[in-house]
Amino acid sequence: MFMAQLTIELPDTTARRLEALAQTSGKSVDELVLEALDSFAGSISSRRAIVKARRAAAKAAGTGYSLADVGWLDGYSGQTVDELLLFEGTEGVYAILSALEQAVKDKVNATGTLKMTGVERMLLSVMALLREANNGGYDQFFRNSSRRFAPSIVDDLVRVGCTEIADITQQALDSLNLPEPTVAAIEAAMGTESTNRDRALQRCNIAFYSQTEVWERLFLYVKAHHDAIRI
Repeated sequence: MFMAQLTIELPDTTARRLEALAQTSGKSVDELVLEALDSFAGSISSRRAIVKARRAAAKAAGTGYSLADVGWLDGYSGQTVDELLLFEGTEGVYAILSALEQAVKDKVNATGTLKMTGVERMLLSVMALLREANNGGYDQFFRNSSRRFAPSIVDDLVRVGCTEIADITQQALDSLNLPEPTVAAIEAAMGTESTNRDRALQRCNIAFYSQTEVWERLFLYVKAHHDAIRI
């Protein structure tokens, strides 16, 4: 990784504090300064300030803008899969997955679902579940248009390595008491009141929220099968 050279002058008190912290942390002063600068430059407030300034400049000039030079994404803007994957390390995996998801959606809107690969469909499927469940639980996943992925979601989760979430999602589907979880049957089931179902879904939500590294597992799957994403 390229490292830029930066020379700064520190107040004497700040320098002494860094030296004292270095002695207690086992890190060098340079390492501590680098961590502090990286944290500040990569913070949400710094990102918002940069985005605001660039949007204003682009609007005034009548042009577009990019955050690629600072290692960030601001949605999908025509990049290839390889170009999006290059943001790993400087951008969160959710942002990269979201850009890939939008690229696939744009492709589907332009060419139809028949042109969608299996990996692309699974990306949309798992992203829909993770987004909806994180926002409003399984109830929201089953009620919104995302329910179109419900019949295959358990198998999709297993394929991408999210086996714990697959088990929880199967329990959520089982709570609907359907002989076959078709989209129409799920819509009908969610249109009726059921205290037992709602309680079961809430238990599934709690189990879902306890899971970690779900986005990372999906990202690893996408990286391993990036050739099957044809945007």
